Formats: sequence, structure tokens, C-alpha cells
Amino acid sequence: MVGIQKGNKMTQTWGNFSGNIKGFRFLSKAALESCPKATKDIAVNLRNRKKAIDTAMYGPLNPAEQNTEYWSKLAKEWDTTEAQAKKQLCGNCSLFIVTPEMKDCINAGVTGGERQDEWAAIDAAGQLGYCEAFDFKCASKRTCRAWVAGGPITKEK
Repeated sequence: MVGIQKGNKMTQTWGNFSGNIKGFRFLSKAALESCPKATKDIAVNLRNRKKAIDTAMYGPLNPAEQNTEYWSKLAKEWDTTEAQAKKQLCGNCSLFIVTPEMKDCINAGVTGGERQDEWAAIDAAGQLGYCEAFDFKCASKRTCRAWVAGGPITKEK
């Protein structure tokens, strides 16, 4: 992260995001220009998601299925049971951002901010949020090796 002091505000960059932030939290309602690039550029989002899949086992592909092999690998890596590993999801990770401002960014990127019916269909499959670790839109019912206890981020501090 890089910080630049401008008067009494700190402008910082984190991954592909650059703008006025407070720690990792947005200061005010995000204008589309201030949103992380991956929330509005599908090619960037897909590239970053692929990196999370390749380097951190982002998954499982379909959270509604058993995915025994996937959960077994993560449980072994985390030195825990499969049952416990299945509780460590993006939806409760401290790198998972679902603030109202970030939801606005994701909504605008997915639907152009106009087609609420399409947003509802996507959101019904699991809450979308923004992963700070890999800079992409991720689903709450998935996980990865970078999971950190204490989340999600739901509001500014």
C-alpha cells in the first residue's frame, strides 16, 4: 500500500484500487470512478480471480455440492477437520468487504446500476463481496488459503 498526503486527507493505493480511503474503508459513497477496477472491469476481475484459484485454491467451484476432495485438501493444509474448514468461508473472512459502498460498486459493475433484477439473481446465489487479498469480486460461500478470521467487513471503522 502506498500513501500520499493531500492536505488533511490521505490518498492510498491498494492493488488495483487508488482513491480516498480510510485504512481499507471508503470514506464516502463510492462514485463509480472510485470503485476498485475489478468491480467494473470483468477482464480484470477474471484475471484476479484466476490468480486466487491458481495460488490460493479459491473455491469450491460449486459450493452447493459436497466437494469432499476440495475440503479435505484445505482441512489438511489448515490442520483441522473438514467440518471446521467448511466454516472458514469468504463470508466470514476479514478480507471480505461488503460495506454498503462496496455493494454499490459491485452492483454498478454487474448491472450498470440500472438492472436490479439481474443483481437479485446473482446475489441469490450467495452474497458477492470484494476480496482485499486478491482484488476481485468473490462469493461468500467460497473460501481460499488466504482466509483470515474476524470478518466480514460490513461498515467503516
